[in-house]
Amino acid sequence: EIVDAWDSASNDVLEQVVETLFFYDLTDVELPLVMGLAESYYWVDTEHVQIKLRENVTFHDGTPFDADAAKWNLDRLNYLINATGTSDEEAQTKSLWSFPDGVTPIINNTVSDGLFNITITLNGAYAPFINTLSYINSGMISPTFHEDDAESFVPLEGDLCGTGPFLYDSFTPDVEVRMSRWDGYWMKDTYGNPNVANFPSVIYAIYVDANTAHQAFLSGAIDANAMASDQNLATYRTRDDIYVYDFTEETDKPSLVYQYMGVNNNKYNETWRTAFAFAVNYSYVIDVLRLGNAFRSYTAISPGYGAAYNASVPTDPRAVPDQGNVVTARETIQSMGFGLTLDVNDDEDWIDQAESAPFKTVRYTYNLGNTFREDLYVAVTEWLKLIGCATEDDGVQWDQFLDYLYDFGGGTPDQGFDHLELYAIGWAPDYLEPYNMLDPLFNPASGSNSAQVDDAILSGLMEDALIETDQNARLEIYKHIQSYMATKGFNHIPLYHSKVIGLHRGDIYGVPYNAMGALRIFPMYRGPYRE
Repeated sequence: EIVDAWDSASNDVLEQVVETLFFYDLTDVELPLVMGLAESYYWVDTEHVQIKLRENVTFHDGTPFDADAAKWNLDRLNYLINATGTSDEEAQTKSLWSFPDGVTPIINNTVSDGLFNITITLNGAYAPFINTLSYINSGMISPTFHEDDAESFVPLEGDLCGTGPFLYDSFTPDVEVRMSRWDGYWMKDTYGNPNVANFPSVIYAIYVDANTAHQAFLSGAIDANAMASDQNLATYRTRDDIYVYDFTEETDKPSLVYQYMGVNNNKYNETWRTAFAFAVNYSYVIDVLRLGNAFRSYTAISPGYGAAYNASVPTDPRAVPDQGNVVTARETIQSMGFGLTLDVNDDEDWIDQAESAPFKTVRYTYNLGNTFREDLYVAVTEWLKLIGCATEDDGVQWDQFLDYLYDFGGGTPDQGFDHLELYAIGWAPDYLEPYNMLDPLFNPASGSNSAQVDDAILSGLMEDALIETDQNARLEIYKHIQSYMATKGFNHIPLYHSKVIGLHRGDIYGVPYNAMGALRIFPMYRGPYRE
């Protein structure tokens, strides 16, 4: 179901079949916004946007795409996030389409203003709204084909009818998704001729573990491996039939995905969080645990965001250096009255303290079977010893970890968010707007704010960004937020953004590598193997 989609694997499939009003130019490393099923837009004021729709577009069933179809889809989205309060179902993506209170829907109503014009009225100023419309939840499906789905989710075991370059043929759970080229696709080439996908069919294979995908890739059973592990990259580089493209090395644009250690802000104040952050050896995380296939993170905002990234943060003397600074961490501990008799330059003094009478015993929660997080626990144990603290091993199964991360069981002592103290996790954006990284992780009302961040200064800056419609001014607010996060708030312990590495068979061309990790099969084609 497009309105309920909130994971990269589902989106990779859906975005080949269903299109949104806006998207991004994946061939440009700066990822500029481009028109999709919209032709242009105009803000009448901060709460009303007029959108001119693309003409001569049809859905796969032959239904014309027009203003009524766009309105039907946006009304359906609002219904399925339960904006009306009358839906029997509520999409898990409700928060993406709500104001920071998690209740008020962003969209008030959509009106057809003619055959190819709509006006969307918002329930208040929401500056990232056009970027929000680039997310698959607002994708357009045929109101004719899906007439029975206006108030219900579309089961993907059945059919899906969009306007995209591929037809949705079948889905076999835990096995594969099959798609085929749609020869009636609306896009034209520079000469005005039909521009359809190069591949007549596509199979999206589903694997339950990385090793199975690895073996399938080596054998030639699949053309690309989206589950590649760091340990296998060296093998791939030796193969003549496999192409490895180091996108980040070429562009300095790492992934937008943010990997971090969360610290329970309710249990550990800013001073404790600062001490933990300075105790971490970030170079070890990147060079040893990630085998060099990562880019140091200072905040939730990756350099992949381009103009929104604050490049001055890494050089700010108040930020944590790459190898941490255990002396600063110890001085921070002493500022709270702990270890005043210990020598800040003597490791043994602090290790002995941790092993005999630790200042704190910190619970580290992680999901068993995740090699990186298991290895990180071992490292964290040693780093915390260096500041007189001990760790509690809290490895759990994935389902239990998710319960903690999303506050399932919240309100029950030691369950949900309250169970967590220190943990490692990652977060990916849904669309190309820094606010989409900030609101879920740092908004006190967010169901994804597992660190229980409730920082008045940070919240105030986020509110400023939400209503600032001037793009340049909003970018400056985002840079201010990054500076605050890296030098003052320490609400998280940022670890890294993965390097983007293109990985596919050597006879595949036209791959739109990008920091978003977005997949577009349409422009790809098969040619001779690279020499």
